[in-house]
Amino acid sequence: MHWKSVRRGLCAAFIAAIAPYAFADDGPTARPELSSALRGFLSHVSPNAVLDPGAIVECTLSGGAKTNCVRFVLQPDPAKEPGPWCPNTISDGAEAGGFWIKDGQVHDVDGPFIKNLSKLYDDPNWQLYDPETGRVKATTTFQGCFAAARPDVPREYYNYCAECTPDQAIAAPNYTFFIPVRPVLQDEPEPIRDIPGAGVALDGVRLNGPAPYQDIVRAYNVAPFDDCGGHVNPYHGYHYHFVTDCLHREQVAVGHAPMIGLSMDGFGIFRWLDALGNEPDGLDACGGHSDDLIGYHYHAAPQGTNAIIGCLKAQLGCVLEGGAQTCDATQPISRPPPANLLPSGSVRPLAPTRPTE
Repeated sequence: MHWKSVRRGLCAAFIAAIAPYAFADDGPTARPELSSALRGFLSHVSPNAVLDPGAIVECTLSGGAKTNCVRFVLQPDPAKEPGPWCPNTISDGAEAGGFWIKDGQVHDVDGPFIKNLSKLYDDPNWQLYDPETGRVKATTTFQGCFAAARPDVPREYYNYCAECTPDQAIAAPNYTFFIPVRPVLQDEPEPIRDIPGAGVALDGVRLNGPAPYQDIVRAYNVAPFDDCGGHVNPYHGYHYHFVTDCLHREQVAVGHAPMIGLSMDGFGIFRWLDALGNEPDGLDACGGHSDDLIGYHYHAAPQGTNAIIGCLKAQLGCVLEGGAQTCDATQPISRPPPANLLPSGSVRPLAPTRPTE
């Protein structure tokens, strides 16, 4: 190898070791006013996810602060095709379904899991399959998707394995994100809400808040997550509730856990474990801490925890439908009408291997 190549390699290794984030030196990431976390995210986000690489615009954050945000438009580009979520029969193995959590434990949603739900929850009212055929009851229609996604699930949709497919979402598959160029701290941490969620992953998929677990199981339903920790909500499309091994990640600082995304308040979100398998220490209630390499940042909680991060330390930006030009995070976001207001004829064909609803 030529000595110049060796020297270039040593210089690159030295720069990576001292730089808090590794990022590109051109495009929107070259703007010096951007935080290191934002520059690192924009440098490593999946190119296939980027519809608009970003512009700096005025914005109003959730606490009323008027500042500048980077506006960029992303579409989901997960490394793995979303799903599967619900098995077809109580004989199916783990490859036929996703996972579910209970009391911090992760369970494969396979056939035996569906069959034994009454034992798991110690309640004989659980019955998500036909005892004569062994077929699993799953929401396979457009209306079934909407009904199971509501906090007040209609009685006729009790005891279902609830799943929606990406084509059943009524929201556009792309979103415009407004992230403050630098975090604006607030006196008290802010809880994670469905809108705008916790942040966005490097593959352009939204990182949502905690799943509405109690609303789901109250209707004797489960709404499994696929192996990447995601599922589909008709209002949000495909999104993550957990961070698993299949999420895209980038090593942006030597010796530190890899980056997996960016929070809605502008801090980086990193894996729970570093390359040596060490857990982070000194985390606050939001799942964040500060160190000499990165500064303040969050660590995504282990898979059995129903919250990617616990709260947000700074004021939030916006997540809006693709094409939005302005952000005022103090304004409420309205949701589309519920399933019972859908027009007639909106039922999608039943999958051939599913029971009739």
